[in-house]
Amino acid sequence: MTSIAALIGRGPKGLGTPAPIEFASLVQPSSPNTCLAAPAGHPGPKQVTAPILPGSPEEVFTALLRVAEGFPRTWRIAAWPERRQAQWVERSALVNYPDIITAECVATPAGTSLFLYSRSLFGYSDLGVNGKRVARWLAALAAALPAAALPVVASPVAAAPLSPLAAQVQDAAPGQHVLLAWDDPLEMPEIALRAIAAGAASVQAMTPERPEQADQRLAEAGIRLGLSTEAEALLAARPAARDPLPPPLHADPGAWRAWWMRGSLDAPDLRERLPQTDLVVDGADLARLDGDPPRRLAGLRATGARRLILRSSLVPMTSALSALGLGPWHAGELTAESSAALDAALQSVGISLPQFAAFPERLTREAALAAGLADPWWWFISEAGLDRWLAEAGWRVEGRRMLGASVVVTAAC
Repeated sequence: MTSIAALIGRGPKGLGTPAPIEFASLVQPSSPNTCLAAPAGHPGPKQVTAPILPGSPEEVFTALLRVAEGFPRTWRIAAWPERRQAQWVERSALVNYPDIITAECVATPAGTSLFLYSRSLFGYSDLGVNGKRVARWLAALAAALPAAALPVVASPVAAAPLSPLAAQVQDAAPGQHVLLAWDDPLEMPEIALRAIAAGAASVQAMTPERPEQADQRLAEAGIRLGLSTEAEALLAARPAARDPLPPPLHADPGAWRAWWMRGSLDAPDLRERLPQTDLVVDGADLARLDGDPPRRLAGLRATGARRLILRSSLVPMTSALSALGLGPWHAGELTAESSAALDAALQSVGISLPQFAAFPERLTREAALAAGLADPWWWFISEAGLDRWLAEAGWRVEGRRMLGASVVVTAAC
């Protein structure tokens, strides 16, 4: 496998010949770009303790193969039925990055469990992507099995520390009607419950598509955090809410009543679609957004919220980048000189994009598309650029908290 072939390949193409993993002797790399779920009795390191599941290892393996078929941009690479192990690749929507997922269903003294290993082929840090994927796969597998399953979610080996975004929301939530407006089926339920526990007047999540098992994920988050009472209260409160949208405009009228509703920040009648909103929270990361960052900031303002908490990555604007004509949000054709400069700037904050090595002479949209690279966009956001866009959208920055290359901004209007 070459880096270029793996990057520009479609589905499993370009990845080389797969081989099964010996989980008993697996050694994870030192880089923070993998996540392993393993049975409780596994003597080696693991990030997640896998649950005990109903059924034989063969039955669980069959269910896992079926569940994996429903994940987007995911292809099965190989399967070894005799060892109840299979391997998949999931490619990112933006730059076609391949991540490898390997699972093996095993018998343990307590019942059937599994190994589930997700790893990135590119980059040093995955920003938590593999951990979220492991949690998503385990939750989907538990939901696909009979209700007699004992633990329905993964149990973390140790409680995850409070993220800067969650901490900021928790501090700002008391007395506020909170809207969570980014798509993360693992993080959003946890932040919703932390906001309720901190004294939020209400919490509403909104994304263009409501994820499957949204209510179940909220209940699971309640179990993980010890906030089951808050989860039950949030689920119980929503059925009594009104639905202001006639069915022709809303394919699922009952979805508005859910704690996680369907809706778009671009909707012309956004204010009519939303309940009262005082504080809007967006953890989508503008630097990785598949769209227009200023337009998204304007959409957040259109919710009617008076306060904003925003998480995004930042890349410093250097004199070298400025001299080459690169703006705070650059997308499009790059010369060999500007490619090298932008690559160096990104690598300085831990962002490694292999397309710079794949197209060292001239990084153009046409060349990338001809090579099979889907949606080729290259951009970065500087601190000054983010401040300017916030101001243009009507937001006034009140504070910021840096964590490496990421920032959590609080703003008001």
